[in-house]
Amino acid sequence: MNHLVSELISVANTFGADPEYSRAGGGNASVKLDGVLHIKPSGVPLATLTAADLVGLRLDVLLDALRSDEPVEGDPVQAAAAKALVNAPGGRRPSVEILFHALIPDALVLHTHPLVANALTCNTDAEALVSRLLGDDAVFVPYTDPGVPLAREVEARRTAYTERTGQPAPGITFLGNHGIIVSGNSAAELTERAERLTATIAAAIAAGPSSGSGSMTAEPVEDPSALRQAQDRPSSGIINVVAPNLRGLLGTPERLAVVTSDASDLVRMATLSTAGRAVLTDGPLIPDQIVYAGSFPLVLDASADAAAVTAAVAGYREQYGKDPIITVVPGVVAFGAGADLAAARTALATFTDALRVARDAGRIGTVRCLDAAERRFIENWEAESYRKSVAASARSRRMTGKVVMVTGAAQGFGLGITTELLSEGAQVVLADLNIELATKNAAELSAKHGAGRAVAVEVNVADPDSSLAAIAAATAVYGGIDVFISNAGVVRSEGVMTQPVADFDLVTGVNYRGYFLGVRAVAPIMAAQHAARPDALFDIIEINSKSGLEGSKRNFAYSGSKFGGIGLTQSFALELVEYGIKVNAICPGNYLDGPLWMDPERGLFVQYLKAGKVPGAATVADVRKSYEDKVPMGRGCLPSDLAKAVYYIVDQAYETGQAVPVTGGQNMLN
Repeated sequence: MNHLVSELISVANTFGADPEYSRAGGGNASVKLDGVLHIKPSGVPLATLTAADLVGLRLDVLLDALRSDEPVEGDPVQAAAAKALVNAPGGRRPSVEILFHALIPDALVLHTHPLVANALTCNTDAEALVSRLLGDDAVFVPYTDPGVPLAREVEARRTAYTERTGQPAPGITFLGNHGIIVSGNSAAELTERAERLTATIAAAIAAGPSSGSGSMTAEPVEDPSALRQAQDRPSSGIINVVAPNLRGLLGTPERLAVVTSDASDLVRMATLSTAGRAVLTDGPLIPDQIVYAGSFPLVLDASADAAAVTAAVAGYREQYGKDPIITVVPGVVAFGAGADLAAARTALATFTDALRVARDAGRIGTVRCLDAAERRFIENWEAESYRKSVAASARSRRMTGKVVMVTGAAQGFGLGITTELLSEGAQVVLADLNIELATKNAAELSAKHGAGRAVAVEVNVADPDSSLAAIAAATAVYGGIDVFISNAGVVRSEGVMTQPVADFDLVTGVNYRGYFLGVRAVAPIMAAQHAARPDALFDIIEINSKSGLEGSKRNFAYSGSKFGGIGLTQSFALELVEYGIKVNAICPGNYLDGPLWMDPERGLFVQYLKAGKVPGAATVADVRKSYEDKVPMGRGCLPSDLAKAVYYIVDQAYETGQAVPVTGGQNMLN
């Protein structure tokens, strides 16, 4: 690899992975070699850019197009790219800002959207601030529509600088309401320039008249009493009302939206501050905010109920002709909506970035929002729509878009189920008392399947407050739940004359009471989703057992709890059907390879051997063989077998109150 290409990839990956400089892959990078501009493709994040991704374009053709007044059909940038194209790996488009990359003579060019720098660029006093803070070390370009107009304005400003100073234009360019360009002939030069300008502006923000100690509470607010109330106002109740309704209203029957939330101090205080309120009412700050978060948020009152949320969404659609992406309850919480958690988080983070930029812009001057004409250009610019569509593309699978919460998911059947569902596109919540193991597994699953695909929440299923808190935590992340799988269970095997009462109570509390408490907590969220989207159905599934279909010798506590679980399933099904909630049970055979059976100290093989449950068994191997011999198919049940039953139940729109056996033929329904 050419050393310049290697340096470009290094600096692009470094800055692209830092949300202080790049969000949602925004920005671009290029290198010039032998008359060819090699530039990042649209839709490829800076953080993951490789040399093999770079699109090659002839510099002379690009510069001719920049300076030509001849009319072209369609977008002039894409027309220029088509004429200049040398190679396009995978047929990808070059970055939308090829022309200003071409005109800057330095070998390496990096364009990013830093939060600190944008406190200056998104400012009515931006040009004066650049002059005061960086003098002749930088060029300022006022906001200009992207593409050919912006490239020509960059060139004009660089030319004016040279005419004024007699020196070549510097390697730092500020783009009004957009970001920065740093250029040079090595990664070290780019890094030094980016870090120097950031440090200079950060110092000015810290010294600003309203910066105080850096706390949002130092910001001027429109209503001080509202600020005081916001500091004490709980967000969880509002999230449980707003998020499930937004999920239904902004999605489809097959795929509700994911609605994630942020109730941080930044959101609570900035949405009441004078500068932050501009982001709610005056418009977006930079193009990326329009692309990923929308130009304007939907604003709700803290007292909004389901009817008010529905009316507000309808009013937004009537006013703007589209659905809101961001919803804000000022002083309390902000929500971001998307097809999946990654998209929803990107939208929400882009919006909260804007709040921070507005706050800091107010500390060094006065925030400047894009005006109506500037905003509409980006809203209708095909190049930005293409970039967003490429970044969001994904293959649809049978569970795509479904939010599934599984209790007892840190290990065993629970972990197996979540892993199987992830492979079919689900987003999963691993709920478990062992939060350390659940968190570890969720991180590993997200690393494999994609950011935000798996999260962990702590739950003691036998405790009512813990069950409610776990559902609230999942709702704060995803906005609600499509499928709730009550899987957590314990076994204490013993004869009826010798089993301790405490063991019986434990089994009953987790397996029977825990199922009730989980349904009690999740049903209101599902009902709210159904009220907002009446043609959508939701699922509660109890992982029961073959021991819920017939008695189990020296295992009466477990079997009794599972018989009771089927009774609960049938009763819940009758009650919740009017809320669009199907309730079914799956009765699996024995997961002989799971920790419930295999644990060397508390596993069922050991318990059953000690309890004498298998006559004549002298070893754990004897116990295992006896159980395998009971199954016509000759093996234990696997998570993949169980997952297929989950798919059936979710797909089946005309079935509720059923107990589906998955036992390899060991148990058959009459």
